[in-house]
Amino acid sequence: MGKRIMIVDDSMRHRMELKDILLSSGFSIVGEASNGRDAIEMFERTRPDLVMVDARMPNLDGVCTIREIRRKDPDALMIICAGSGEKSSALEAMSAGAVDLCAKPYIQRRVVTVVRRVLAGVPTGY
Repeated sequence: MGKRIMIVDDSMRHRMELKDILLSSGFSIVGEASNGRDAIEMFERTRPDLVMVDARMPNLDGVCTIREIRRKDPDALMIICAGSGEKSSALEAMSAGAVDLCAKPYIQRRVVTVVRRVLAGVPTGY
C-alpha cells in the first residue's frame, strides 16, 4: 500500500483532482476535509504520512490549519497548495511548518515529484 495522504481543500473539484492524481500514482488517501477544523480532527484520527493543505479556506485557512496540526504533532509532514496569486499565504505557510509547496493548477508530474520528495525527506531549498 502507498503512503497515506490526507487532502484539505474547500473546493470539491480541487480535492477530486488531487485525489485522482495521487491514487493513480500509487498513494493512498486516508481522508478529505473541506475546512481546517475538520482537518485537525481528522488528522488526530487518521495520523496520515502527509497532509496537503489548501492555502485559502473559510473558517480556518491553510496557515492556521498547519500551525494547529504542528502543535499536535511537531513531526507532521504538510504541503501547502496554492495558486500563483497566493504567494504571501504560501510563504507564511512555509514559516508555519509546511515543508513544500504544490502549485495550482495541478500538473500530475509536478504534484507527484513534490509528494515523493517530501515523503523521502529530501530538502526543498525553501
